[in-house]
Amino acid sequence: MKTTLLIFLLTTLFSCASILKSTPKMGKEAFNYTDVSGSYHLTRESKIIKRKLVTRSQLFSMVGGGQKLVEKSITVSQIGSTKGKKTRALTVRPLASEFTVWLEGKKYYSKMSLNTKTKSLQIDLDSPESKWKGSSSIKFPRGHIFCFFSQLAECLYQGQLLERVFDGRTKRADFYVVWDSYPYTSEQFANLGGGVFAPATVRYDGVKLGLYRFEVEVDGQILLYYFSKSFDFVKMSWIAQGLTISPPEEEQDSEE
Repeated sequence: MKTTLLIFLLTTLFSCASILKSTPKMGKEAFNYTDVSGSYHLTRESKIIKRKLVTRSQLFSMVGGGQKLVEKSITVSQIGSTKGKKTRALTVRPLASEFTVWLEGKKYYSKMSLNTKTKSLQIDLDSPESKWKGSSSIKFPRGHIFCFFSQLAECLYQGQLLERVFDGRTKRADFYVVWDSYPYTSEQFANLGGGVFAPATVRYDGVKLGLYRFEVEVDGQILLYYFSKSFDFVKMSWIAQGLTISPPEEEQDSEE
């Protein structure tokens, strides 16, 4: 009985270790992007540069057989650590972002940057509307992992949150979503809290369609993220918003 148990534990340990040693590939990829307004073409590019996570996203509508840019963003986060009482804690913090969206043909722009002295996020806005112009500063809440929404998949991996919930060290891991589209988030998505920071959690939800599925809960809404066995981001479904991001070759399914 003891021998059988030992073999099971070793098999489980080495199985998890072999998976967790895999690292997701970086580079540029294309996706289908569908929401309540229609279907779009999304390109995402990610890379690690000197412990900085850098992502670039562009969203295109299909017009007359061509493409029209309707949204773009670039986000940069710092991967580091802070000294605790016994050990150092891994951290992911937003350094900077630029976000542009065209709403009804008008350009809306947001720029964010980290102010380390005041522990706040500096936000500069430019838009056709006076309420979304000028600068402001918002203090960070207490926390270690802060993920820009547009680089959420990569941030959860680099912050080791996927690993922690996957291997059973914890059932859920807490972090903060940083809406890089703030304050225009309210124009893009329904029934969100409205702030730039939103408390969130991630849980492992098992294997679905041959992929690892994780549930991310933010502002009371569930986002389903799918990863390959190497933790490459494959697709996402945000049911409350009618939003899906999927590989170009994949037809939408109703498995969720």
